[in-house]
Amino acid sequence: MSIEAIVADIGGTNARFGLVSQRGEIDHVSVLQCADFRGIDEAFHHFSSEIGRATAQLAIAVACPVQHDSVQLTNNDWSFSKKALVNALNLSELLVINDFTAQSLAAVSVNQDAFEMIQTGSTDPFGPIFVIGPGTGLGVGGVVVDAQGEWTPLSTEGGHVTMAAQTEDEWRLLTMLRKEYPHVSAERLISGPGLLLIYQSLCALEGLKPLINSPQAMIKSYGDDPIVRRTLELFAGFFGIVASDGCLTLGATGGCCIAGGVIPKLGNYFRRDIFLERFRAKGRFKDYLSNIPIKILLDSEAGLYGLKRALTTNALDRYVVRP
Repeated sequence: MSIEAIVADIGGTNARFGLVSQRGEIDHVSVLQCADFRGIDEAFHHFSSEIGRATAQLAIAVACPVQHDSVQLTNNDWSFSKKALVNALNLSELLVINDFTAQSLAAVSVNQDAFEMIQTGSTDPFGPIFVIGPGTGLGVGGVVVDAQGEWTPLSTEGGHVTMAAQTEDEWRLLTMLRKEYPHVSAERLISGPGLLLIYQSLCALEGLKPLINSPQAMIKSYGDDPIVRRTLELFAGFFGIVASDGCLTLGATGGCCIAGGVIPKLGNYFRRDIFLERFRAKGRFKDYLSNIPIKILLDSEAGLYGLKRALTTNALDRYVVRP
């Protein structure tokens, strides 16, 4: 796929658009609310009107599987047919990838000042990098070096693995949730909605009435509400468990990158100490995990940079649709 192109990173709540110019820069970044549009075609036309032009190339990152022509976002009402979208928007090329494929490519594309390092470790420059991030859902991906020395992204649905418990509090919480949900996935708890679910579940276990209805309100109540503090402790612990499972599975000697919108918004209320304690708590592999660099990706436009790189990533050619 050639540049120039419009790129769009579509999550459960927001759709972030940008224009990749002939210079290879990303211009005219615009954040649209998904609820304001009936679908990607309406959002595309709105953005094109904003910048006063349209392009024949469009690259989209979506929070759902992308193998088939029909695309239905997991945490969003939008759906579309790739072939129908190519025709409706008069495109010469359409690239559709998973949102965490884009985030994975962003992990090796953005400047180092876009990260906060929370565990230094020892980086293998050719080692796989595991990428995980809570947002409206839980995205999971990674990048590996191919035979030509190029970074190749891994598309996964790892956010839907089964959530495990290790402490008594975690067992109590999961036991209660399993009465309501046949499958308690990692995403069920390690996400923006998951934060609220943990809080509401703890209130139910303690016989208390929930008083908080958003992560923002949770942060404001942190100093006065012990249930909020326990919520954030459990959230960080669950997150550490799943992140280290992913790093062990992938053999992520190149590092672990925390992406998504939730952790940057939590700021210092993200219990890094508990996350790291649980991340390392894998018995004989404690030293192995303690040596994996872990960094938080803070750039809200990272997905667009990942999409820009995807435009020239040969391994993603199979996802390009043409008329």
